[in-house]
Amino acid sequence: MNSRATPQLLAVTLLLLLSLSVGAAESRALSGKEIVQRCHYKNSGDDHRSRLLVTSTLADGREVSSEYIRLWKNYGGKDGVVDKVVLYATGSHNEGLAFMRWGYVNGSKRLADQWIYLPETRFVKRIAKRSPGEMDWGFSDDDLRLRDIDEDDHRFLGVRTLEGNEFYVVESIPKHDHIYGKRISWFSKTKEWEYCLETRIDYFDKEMKMVKKQLISWRLIDGAWVWERATIKNFRAGSTTVYEVKDIEVNVGLKDREFSTRTLGRDIKR
Repeated sequence: MNSRATPQLLAVTLLLLLSLSVGAAESRALSGKEIVQRCHYKNSGDDHRSRLLVTSTLADGREVSSEYIRLWKNYGGKDGVVDKVVLYATGSHNEGLAFMRWGYVNGSKRLADQWIYLPETRFVKRIAKRSPGEMDWGFSDDDLRLRDIDEDDHRFLGVRTLEGNEFYVVESIPKHDHIYGKRISWFSKTKEWEYCLETRIDYFDKEMKMVKKQLISWRLIDGAWVWERATIKNFRAGSTTVYEVKDIEVNVGLKDREFSTRTLGRDIKR
């Protein structure tokens, strides 16, 4: 063999092996767990400040709207805390009301702590902890927290096309859940995993009857993925609730004191 040709031959062989390994990775069967790992867990940033509009259309056709200033901070599991959120009501019918929620890591089995400030009493009141169940405004406690990937058994159901778009569809059956028998998530199928996002969740009760559907639209701001709009259709209640997030600021440097009972009743700049 020509000694000068050997390095070229090695280079070509290496390139061929690399191309074969990439092709194998692309063609191999995806698992449900892998899709959830890549598409569900996204960078949300360190904190957010935004304006939240909530509009509920009830079964009788009545429409109820609320507006809030929303502060959110990511704690990433430090001291057992996943995140904290504060809502300051700005609407005319509930102006001055404030709500705070602290979420905890899954392994602690600790329910979220919640407080409310009522302007008429000028007191901060701790809300009694609920056993997991449906909350009045459409979400359950379990819907709000970030589930650990091993809390569910994930099964890839295939790629489906809806309204001209392709989705990875994954069935997630919880190992322990007081509310749902399963969830089916629709993740946008994209060329890059970074843009694979959970855009729809179908919720089923213990009898495997679909009880709720959630649609989500996302926005990328300074490298962080944030909800821009979420729609919850509750088939049991016959209601639809729309959450619109506006004027979103990411990584603004919110301090811990912003999420304390001492500051919950303050007159935040609206």
